[in-house]
Amino acid sequence: MKNSFVLSWLLFGCLSAQAQELTAVGAEVAANADGSIPAWTGDFKAAGQDLSDPFAGESARLRIGADNFHAHRAHLTDGQIAMLQRYPDSYFIDVYPTHRTAVLPEPVQELAKYNARNARLSADANGVEGYRGYYPFPVPRNGLEAVWNHFMRYRGGSLNRDQVQVVAQANGSYSEVRIKEQVVWPENLDGYDEVGDRNVMLYAKQIVAAPSRLAGNILLVHETVNQVEQPRLAWMYNAGQRRVRRAPQVAYDGPGTAADGLRTSDNADMYSGSPDRYDWKLEGKREIYIPYNNFRLADPALSVADVAGKGHINQGLARYEKHRVWKVVGELKSGKRHIYNKRVLYLDEDTWQIALAEHYDNRGELWRVSEGFHVQFTYADTPWYAAEAIYDLNSSRYLIYGLLVDAQQPIEFGFRASKSEYQPAALRHLGVK
Repeated sequence: MKNSFVLSWLLFGCLSAQAQELTAVGAEVAANADGSIPAWTGDFKAAGQDLSDPFAGESARLRIGADNFHAHRAHLTDGQIAMLQRYPDSYFIDVYPTHRTAVLPEPVQELAKYNARNARLSADANGVEGYRGYYPFPVPRNGLEAVWNHFMRYRGGSLNRDQVQVVAQANGSYSEVRIKEQVVWPENLDGYDEVGDRNVMLYAKQIVAAPSRLAGNILLVHETVNQVEQPRLAWMYNAGQRRVRRAPQVAYDGPGTAADGLRTSDNADMYSGSPDRYDWKLEGKREIYIPYNNFRLADPALSVADVAGKGHINQGLARYEKHRVWKVVGELKSGKRHIYNKRVLYLDEDTWQIALAEHYDNRGELWRVSEGFHVQFTYADTPWYAAEAIYDLNSSRYLIYGLLVDAQQPIEFGFRASKSEYQPAALRHLGVK
């Protein structure tokens, strides 16, 4: 095996009572029993500095639709089945050969090894202590630790991207919001105070580029780790009023920016923010067909019209593979409020990204289904999303977030920035139309 960052752990009964060989972030190295999920090697690389599809010559081995999903139910989620039944004539799942393409920089893997020995939940269980960098709990003992792995996974150390958010109506019409987004983690931030800023996980800003009625509006976020101890800090700059205001609504089930009510603030990145309103249960692992290696969907030559279909995205662009995922269920705590009474998350074992999610309303009915279309950004050894989709089963409307269509340049990872660029006083200069 070319990658040396492999550990052997006793899995605390989460997988079995036997020690198994794991990657640095806690994934099983071995193939599954029938070989449909191969062993992880950690040596995947693609040529060049773009996202050209290394698997373009492959054909789907299986198409799952409304007529045959019963035969494949063991490898599907309730949300996927609901989508197949809701759109029997157009929604399908094309299953391709599985490729475990997740690769991380060696220093990140070293941090995960350190965290496996030292990271711990805070006394109130609303934060993480004793960790360095990323992946605090490679071998999670409970659902909350698994959720923190998603929150604190590696996304390039910093990123700069042009992305499109699409709101699609039931009749097939849609609107676009184009957003310039920057996110920086402490390792790449000049001026970061390791003592004073120790509860800040990342700094982010989003500048709306289009449509013209929203252009110049900016959202600035200081994402804190323990958001009960120190709530997420957010500010909005309104270009029309030329004013900066605090934005406490950018949290939990506050409305997502320009999302027409189709996503909450904590729907971003499939799930983000603070996990304190839910009781989390780790239900073990399953082998599921999840969106994976979606290089086609990340093609910047695509247009929104190529992607946006009626009821859901163009499924012909989506690629699914069988992978092992952790299933985590969050039940709303007594006395807490959120529009989602229950959340079910499926986290890819190789990346700790949420691949699929289900959101239930306060009647206990499945309301929304989310898909995170994984892609490995090979030029930065960074797994992330080509796009995210949130489907509203009640209204037949949906939202696409983070789409990279019409991009003039690939996502820039690993740049350095100054903390002063992520302060409220800097917003007025950025928001001039």
